[in-house]
Amino acid sequence: MSHVLLYIIIFLAALVVSNVINKVFPKLALPLVQVVMGLFLGFMGASNILNVDPHFFIGFIIAPLLFRESEEADIKHIFKQSKTILILIFPLVFITTLGLGGLFHSLYATVPLAACFALGASLSPTDAVAVGAISKRVTFPKRIMSILTGEGLLNDASGLIAFGIAITALETGEFSATHGTINLIVSAVGGAAVGFIIVLLRNLTLRILEDVDARDVTGYLIIEFIVPLSAFLIAEEFHLSGIIAVVVAGVMQANGIKQVTLFDAQVTKVTHTIWELITYLLNSVVFLFLGIELHEFVVPLLLDHDYSNSWLIFMALILTAALFLIRFVIIALYYRISTWRRKQQFSSYWNDILLLTFSGSKGTISIATILLLPRLDTYAPSLLIFFCASVTALTFLTGLLVLPLLAAKKITVIDNTAKLSILNDVVHELENDAQKVQNKTGYNKVVSDYQERIQRLIIQQESSGTSTDFNDLQLFIARAEVEGLETALRNEEISIYTYRVYQRYIHSLEQSISHSLVSSIEFALAVTLRTIHFIFSRLIHVIFNFKKDHETVKNSPQEITTLYMKNTEMILESLENLEGAYDSRLIDFLQAERIRTAGLVARGDYLTGLIRKAQPMYLTETMRGYYLERKLIFEYEDKNQLTAIQAKSMRQNVNVMEDYAMSSSHQTLLMDFLQRRKKTS
Repeated sequence: MSHVLLYIIIFLAALVVSNVINKVFPKLALPLVQVVMGLFLGFMGASNILNVDPHFFIGFIIAPLLFRESEEADIKHIFKQSKTILILIFPLVFITTLGLGGLFHSLYATVPLAACFALGASLSPTDAVAVGAISKRVTFPKRIMSILTGEGLLNDASGLIAFGIAITALETGEFSATHGTINLIVSAVGGAAVGFIIVLLRNLTLRILEDVDARDVTGYLIIEFIVPLSAFLIAEEFHLSGIIAVVVAGVMQANGIKQVTLFDAQVTKVTHTIWELITYLLNSVVFLFLGIELHEFVVPLLLDHDYSNSWLIFMALILTAALFLIRFVIIALYYRISTWRRKQQFSSYWNDILLLTFSGSKGTISIATILLLPRLDTYAPSLLIFFCASVTALTFLTGLLVLPLLAAKKITVIDNTAKLSILNDVVHELENDAQKVQNKTGYNKVVSDYQERIQRLIIQQESSGTSTDFNDLQLFIARAEVEGLETALRNEEISIYTYRVYQRYIHSLEQSISHSLVSSIEFALAVTLRTIHFIFSRLIHVIFNFKKDHETVKNSPQEITTLYMKNTEMILESLENLEGAYDSRLIDFLQAERIRTAGLVARGDYLTGLIRKAQPMYLTETMRGYYLERKLIFEYEDKNQLTAIQAKSMRQNVNVMEDYAMSSSHQTLLMDFLQRRKKTS
């Protein structure tokens, strides 16, 4: 049991590491990083531990991913491209099966022809997960994305059907085109019927639960996850297409009539959040498994002296080139006929043809399929598995390298002008409200939160160079704070208690700074040295006890105020000296923000200004801010100063923050401790 937990922890840690690498080096595609991580895990022995049954992999990982993708698919746009999609999921799959199988058999005549066709069938479907990962880095035209989505949802089924026909021929030695066609139709139609029936049963179950007033969010979620698994299982048990059953179930479930009730809103919110996590984990598992399988099936043959490495690599490259060539020819021929019928210019579709061609990346579904090969004495399955894994990796790598050259890069135009105006208006209203009350602490805290949001929006809108400069200036301020704090402690101007409180403030500053790889190492070193110094200072305090605790707590607010004002004077002067080296707008913003927080400290609200993280949530003032924000969003949208998409995004952000504020604890352990120390003193 302990070994299993250890492997799960290592597996999850690999996902975290791959995410970190992708964040530090964003030009490296996350799927590629995860494949390399999987390869590394393979060398560490993961391939000897993870022996996942192919049926389990297809049913428990691929099926839920296709179910969720079919739920989110734009079916209307997919139907508009149905002719092209049908070409890709039927003729192309079977022509690829025959073409690759025939080519492989001509080069390896010792392998039975039916087994060669099985290899071709396993490599014929485009992997929806691989295409989805690539599409996150480039912008496909809407029609191309609809075609690829429709193909990815359905061609796994046609590929598995073609594979099943090849296996039947391999085991029986007979092949019947009529029998194969009938099996194809029965499998597809039967699978669709199973998916349809499963959704009907699901709806009936929910209706019964609603009638007896027994429905709840947890039960609904469990039923949601049962649907794709049961659709796949039942279809496969009746020798029908489990993939088509899952896709049809997803489409049917997503396109039903939706009711606007509190329960449905709660279900939709929770379902979306959980599916996001599950989809991310399953996608990551797919790419990690691809790397592990490359180590398990590719490396052994490359190290086997019975095979020539140069010949194996050459064959893999030939099969990959043939795969793309067949796809290109079929797609180009289809477009040629279509443009001739519509009397359009064929040359204007070259980019579409190339995009569709190099989007034909394969994935772990291909390897899972080839692993279903029966173990017979007439051929070496390891050879077919090697080429399947090799071609899968090569097509995926080709897609990552070539598609960014053909498709437009994702360019996000950020215009936060209206958002900044709304948040500034909220701050102005809150400051007016604060003038009407005696205790302004809550309003000061909420205004500070809005100022942080304004700061992030300003930096988000500026160029990457401006963002880097802003982070550098924030890091400069944090270092100035550290220098002032250490100097005050050395000169015994502050107590060790004040030192600890002020350190929490500096830590909150450091957390708001984004670091590059180099600055992160430098930053980590500075924090480590400061931690060592703190421990050393604390030991001195314990040994010599140069100040009593009650005096420390009593004098701490005044010490913090004095230190903060002294540091503020130094920081404002230093920022003024940097006027020519950095953008004056950044300097002005940081100076204004420093002066504002200094005003809070001068008024005695030092906890609000310095250690907001240790404060209770001022719920009334926070809700007032969210009310004003919603009101202003509506007014700006009504005046066409805010687009509908921007308004929707802002409302969603307000909803998320409000839910968090309502559900969060309004008191913290640290705050309890500070208040207790204050009362004791």
